[in-house]
Amino acid sequence: MKSNISLKNTLILSLAAVLGILLGIGGGTLALWSDNTSGTGEISSGYEYFAAGRVDDTQAAKDKKASVSLGTAEAETLLKDGEVAVALQTDSLSQGNKGLRYELTPPDWSGGIFGASDVSVFRVRAPSECTVANTPTTAQDLRSTPVSAEYSETTDPTIEYWCVSAKLKDNGEVGQYENTATVTAEDPAGTKVEAKDSWNAKIRLGLDPKQEPNRDIVFEYETFRPGGAGR
Repeated sequence: MKSNISLKNTLILSLAAVLGILLGIGGGTLALWSDNTSGTGEISSGYEYFAAGRVDDTQAAKDKKASVSLGTAEAETLLKDGEVAVALQTDSLSQGNKGLRYELTPPDWSGGIFGASDVSVFRVRAPSECTVANTPTTAQDLRSTPVSAEYSETTDPTIEYWCVSAKLKDNGEVGQYENTATVTAEDPAGTKVEAKDSWNAKIRLGLDPKQEPNRDIVFEYETFRPGGAGR
């Protein structure tokens, strides 16, 4: 019995290493799940993997959560160009008869340059579609189920893309200043003369991108059995 257990563990570790190579990650990043009981047509063990990040630069989840930070660099672009769009990517894998679903939670956008902007988060089919012009006009569902609970042995993760778009309100203008100076005098003939001069300026945000706080967009996932029960 001990030899069988040892062989099974060796095979599990070997499979984890192979999957890690295929995914471009360490085998230890993959999570093995195993149920004590299994129903008809259900596999009792398999692997799950979830990662999120910038496009082609995702990081594996820890404790079923992964986050992506936006900060100074994005704030600089937003203030300079009046808008910014950042494409994000998720990688999802779940084997056996367990599906995988996740939810994206945006940060508090208030304060700073992002706080003076209209910010939206939405799904896109490809990174190239992540533009401010493609921002939906209605609120979006920030949940996704990339892997169903149908039996699967695949080692290829399902890739999905999201977009964070921001546009400065009123082009970053918070007001307008205008002043008029009037001078009156009399010429040598005693005639009163008057001269006026006006000037104005637009008042823009006095914010420093270097002071912009990091804002974390959090992705949290769970696996679920056929019928929808999660864990």
